[in-house]
Amino acid sequence: MSETTPAPDTRAPAGSEAPTPRKRVNRREQILRTAADVFAAQGFNNTSLADIAAMLGITPAGVLHHFGSKTDLLTAVLELRDDTDPAPEGSRMLDHLVTTAERNATRPGTTQLYAVLSAESATDQHPAQEWFRDRYTVLRREIGDAVLDRLAPEHRAAASTPGPDGHTPAGAAAAAVIAVMDGLQVQWLLDPDAVDMASVTGLVIDALVARLSQEG
Repeated sequence: MSETTPAPDTRAPAGSEAPTPRKRVNRREQILRTAADVFAAQGFNNTSLADIAAMLGITPAGVLHHFGSKTDLLTAVLELRDDTDPAPEGSRMLDHLVTTAERNATRPGTTQLYAVLSAESATDQHPAQEWFRDRYTVLRREIGDAVLDRLAPEHRAAASTPGPDGHTPAGAAAAAVIAVMDGLQVQWLLDPDAVDMASVTGLVIDALVARLSQEG
């Protein structure tokens, strides 16, 4: 009668854990978030693909494998910020602006990124110039519509009637809100304890709506 050789025990020793498979690294996302950090610290013009690649331990060609150019990378960084902050419609947009200002105080990197790139985009032939121009156009329209929605019906006609300069009071209010929020970001970045971005944003919105409610 022959004996069979017992199969080896492949179970992990008692008290030990089986090894877990390594998580796959999302290189594209790593590049995107690293680029956002470097652009925020140095600006677009002062940053090279080599700077970003060095922080990740890869070559500039490795960055270009995922993003065709430095400009494409910049666009993706800007779109990443918008994707995380979807805006509601109607007068709720005004509340969303206050919430956004409050959230910005908890993410200094993102706030600095926007402040640096928006200012830098005003320079000649900056690749983000069109992106920011279009963004401001959309924001003025959306915030202007939100202001009108918050007004009582009897005040909306006056607030939506263009003046001699061709701009409506609601549109002017929207431009003022954007200017306040952008300016607050710079003040907060320079001295966080001196500025409460959310409360000031809410105060300005309420004052503008109250002012337009006196017309018409």
